[in-house]
Amino acid sequence: MSRFWDWPFWVWTGFHCSCIVYSCVLSEYVFTPGEALRIVQRRLSLFVAALLVLSALVAGCGQAPAGIGTQTGSSGSGGDGGASASATPTLDRIKREGVLKIGTSPDYPPFEFLDENNQVVGFDIDIMQEVARELGVQLEIVQMGFDGLIPALQAGKFDIMAAGVTVTEERKQVVDFTDPYLVGTDAIVVHKDWQKPIKGLEDLKGHTIAVQIGTIQADAAHEVEGLTVKEYNLFTEAATAVASKQADAMYLHKVVAEAFIKANPNLKIAAETPAKDTAFALRKDTPDLTQFVNQVLAKMQEDGRFDQLVQKWFQ
Repeated sequence: MSRFWDWPFWVWTGFHCSCIVYSCVLSEYVFTPGEALRIVQRRLSLFVAALLVLSALVAGCGQAPAGIGTQTGSSGSGGDGGASASATPTLDRIKREGVLKIGTSPDYPPFEFLDENNQVVGFDIDIMQEVARELGVQLEIVQMGFDGLIPALQAGKFDIMAAGVTVTEERKQVVDFTDPYLVGTDAIVVHKDWQKPIKGLEDLKGHTIAVQIGTIQADAAHEVEGLTVKEYNLFTEAATAVASKQADAMYLHKVVAEAFIKANPNLKIAAETPAKDTAFALRKDTPDLTQFVNQVLAKMQEDGRFDQLVQKWFQ
């Protein structure tokens, strides 16, 4: 620090200056002892007052102004003690719990269905296994009817809806979708004895069509006037209805239709409809998980794992 703020220096200087003043005064003028004493007392009082002012200035200069160059308390906004919120809260929770929960309706081969050991398997399930592996957690599967999956997803019963979900604008209002991982067409399936030409649902007026509850195919069938719609909890039930001629046709994803036809030679595809995107559905408040699934899908497509699963389940 500069000698300017050295208060002992100022004490020494003030004392000697006072001595000089007193010497000059006493040498040029003749005072009585009482007058001389009063002069010295008055000078000393002024000198002491000056010292007090200088001491206050020195003390003030030795401290930094409030709010500058100092830090008191926490600097975090919102009074959170400086702790910032995680950018990946859903991923953090899943890793902490060690489990990725998915919801599905295992009646939609080859996307998801029950094998001979009553285990849920399929294309979607294998993809979800890869997502869980990338997260370093176990996969837990929650089973229920398709129509209950979106409400259960919104209620937090599981993290991802993996059920061959077709992307629609209506569904986008209530859930988030991953990037489409499959583009496919829908198909109208009839009994092998069916002879009437069919190009679309309109050609089935006056007939009965079987659909699964809660699917876009069910919604589309209900929009056709003069078409009797029979809804089933499971696609397997709808296929059985057509094979036994309890229903004239059923409407579903073409890939799934081909799986049913392979298992039941009494069925055949009568018509196909335009392609639609298939994706996984997630809650709107879990964008970090949606982004992570998209990253895994892209990685699988790049390293060949996705093509291997396509060959495994669709060829």
